[in-house]
Amino acid sequence: LSHTQPPPLFPIGLQNYVSLHTWETRVRAITRMASRYSKPVLERSWMFAAMILTFIAPIVAYYDYIHHFDEDLEQINEDRQNQIVWQARLIALCVTVGVWIVMFLPVTIWKYMGRVRVNKMIDCWAKNDVRSASSYAAIPIWKVTMPGMFMDGIVGLTSQLQAHSSCSTSVSYLIPLDLGCLFPCAA
Repeated sequence: LSHTQPPPLFPIGLQNYVSLHTWETRVRAITRMASRYSKPVLERSWMFAAMILTFIAPIVAYYDYIHHFDEDLEQINEDRQNQIVWQARLIALCVTVGVWIVMFLPVTIWKYMGRVRVNKMIDCWAKNDVRSASSYAAIPIWKVTMPGMFMDGIVGLTSQLQAHSSCSTSVSYLIPLDLGCLFPCAA
């Protein structure tokens, strides 16, 4: 789904379990929230800048550190020269890791926050469905696949039916529902 497209047609298998209005409202809410966390142009630009910085920043740090000892480098013995070169390499490595943390961590956290918000919204719907369903009625289970990196607002949406069990026995099972057939609880 894309936030610019209309919601998909109402599945025939869900007509007895979910109203058309509920279907459209939920699909629009999911695509709207998922599209907030999918900005492909921003993600591409950010990753391009991160790749450039990953190559340039360590080189600059390496040569900047070496440059501080440039005048005295010929007068220093060979062991100290090797030590300075290895320190410069370590600094370049630390700069690379720092660039990765500064550039990749915010995007990862942003995507994770989007997934958490959508899952929280779906969990709220599941609780409402359980509250409003009768004892042995089937309830839809919503699953959403959030857009990954560089995706243009694509969201995968599935809705399955699952029997709602209200047996008070210790061995009550949630049985997958096959087009509205209800099975009694196993004892």
